[in-house]
Formats: sequence, C-alpha cells, structure tokens
Amino acid sequence: MRKAQSISINTIVVAAIALIVLVVLIAIFGGRIRNFGEDSRSCQSQGGVGCFESCDSDTLVAAGNQPGIYTNLPGTDCEDQGENDKCCVLVVPTGG
Repeated sequence: MRKAQSISINTIVVAAIALIVLVVLIAIFGGRIRNFGEDSRSCQSQGGVGCFESCDSDTLVAAGNQPGIYTNLPGTDCEDQGENDKCCVLVVPTGG
C-alpha cells in the first residue's frame, strides 16, 4: 500500500511543478507577445519613413525624406490615424 501512496504523491508533485512552470512561461511570454504585436504594426519598424496623406515623392521630399519612388505599406499603425493614413516606404532611391 505504501508504494501506491508514493506514486500518487510523486504524481501530485510533478503536476504541481509543471503547473508552476506553465504559469511562469505564460507570464514571461504573454507580455512579450503583446509588445511584439504592437511593435510589428509600427510604420517605422516596417521600414517606413512615416505616416502621410500621400506617398507622392514630391510630398515626401518636401518633408525632408530622400528622393525616390515611395509606395504605401498597408496594415500598419498609420491606418489608425485620421488623414495621415499611409505608411510610405522607399522602394527605389533616385539620388539627388
């Protein structure tokens, strides 16, 4: 009978340790995943020069950016802003 009790106690101890490890892992990675999600939507983290109303080269050069061909990168935090809803990314620099 004693052997059956020790197996039961061992099982409980292993389950308790596994539960503690699981809670610690969720606490550590849960916060980091949330931060990663926020950072990955940022226009600048995606290589964009910023949020603008238009990705027209003249507009962006006037704002102090490098001359070149720009395009809109959808799915960034710029879409959450009113008029400046385009994340402009430099595709082809033209020098100058």
